[in-house]
Amino acid sequence: MAHRHIELYNGYVWFLVHRRELIKQTHLVFKQFNIPEDNVFIGMVQTITRHPERYKKPTLIIFDEAHHAKAKSWYNIIDYFNGVPMIGLTATPIRRDGKSLGDIFDCLVEGANAEELTKQGYLSEYDYYAPHIDKMEYKLKGVDYDLDDVTAQLLKSKIYGDIKKYISNECKTIIYCPSVAFSKSLERLGVVHFDGDTPKNKRDEIVDKFRKGEIRTLSNVDLIGEGFDVPDCDTVILLRPTLSLSLYIQQSMRCLRPAKNKRATIYDLVGNCYRHGLPTEKRNWSLTQDSKVRNISGEENIIVRRCHKCELIYSGNDKICPYCGNDNGKTPRQIEEEKTAELEKIEKIEKKKARIEVGRAKTKDELIAIGKKRGYKNPIYWAKMVLAGRRKRI
Repeated sequence: MAHRHIELYNGYVWFLVHRRELIKQTHLVFKQFNIPEDNVFIGMVQTITRHPERYKKPTLIIFDEAHHAKAKSWYNIIDYFNGVPMIGLTATPIRRDGKSLGDIFDCLVEGANAEELTKQGYLSEYDYYAPHIDKMEYKLKGVDYDLDDVTAQLLKSKIYGDIKKYISNECKTIIYCPSVAFSKSLERLGVVHFDGDTPKNKRDEIVDKFRKGEIRTLSNVDLIGEGFDVPDCDTVILLRPTLSLSLYIQQSMRCLRPAKNKRATIYDLVGNCYRHGLPTEKRNWSLTQDSKVRNISGEENIIVRRCHKCELIYSGNDKICPYCGNDNGKTPRQIEEEKTAELEKIEKIEKKKARIEVGRAKTKDELIAIGKKRGYKNPIYWAKMVLAGRRKRI
């Protein structure tokens, strides 16, 4: 779009990102596709927003990761250049809080969904594991979980001790943590931590070593959840529970960039898939409808199931695992629903039998006998009322 705009209108295009790491990456992509940058400016939203008047006015603005577009820093740019065409790019067209983007963008153009992209080789096949854990109730803070509370609970849980089972030097892994303190604590396992306070040159060095394979496991909070492109990263470990569908998809799918002979693995140690479904499921995006958490309780076997045999997660609650063919039986909820339905059926039958019994009683004495058998307090009065009702119908 940038190239065609410049070619057709001799325009000047801004391509804006929200992370320092993405500037270098974007330059590399323009170079990869042989697009001259003579009339292209690649910059950070946070920098431009302070003094937009100091920069050459664009004739087209392209926002990367446009689900951030309701932040004040983005609004400053949008308002200042009112009338300049703007395009937002994102895999998740909702805000972190689930709010739609219809007050900023006029039209939603959907590309290929994840299933189509996988078939075409633009996304990697993957296996999703969500080991059973004792359910934890986290406090809320704003529209998501209180990460201090999450950190405290996870540090005391069995999950914390199990993390090392999912880390291997045979894999190139990104770990998403609930807090910087939690992320730093994983350094004991040979993991390299970095965050927003890590000096720029150090951050660049860490990312470069991760790309080259000199660092095998990176741990962070939200630093590399979006746009981070390392195709041979084949594993993600989720240690941050979230109510945000956008955050969940951005983090869990970070290992799905395609590479030769690659099959990715996602380890969800906090049950995010039980809240939102699998990250590649087809979703109905909208500019007018807000997104809601599908299963806010995080209860298992509602929108996805874990196979008892191969332990892989699959969508829906079918008995048969699509991966190994194992019969996982009915879910606890299905069993309970069947019990309830059977009880309701029996209750309806009993009520019908009771009505038939009363209908067959022709005399007052027969009705009184039924009332006594049923244990009514005043069977004589009840019999009189039944007979009175019959006379009214006549």
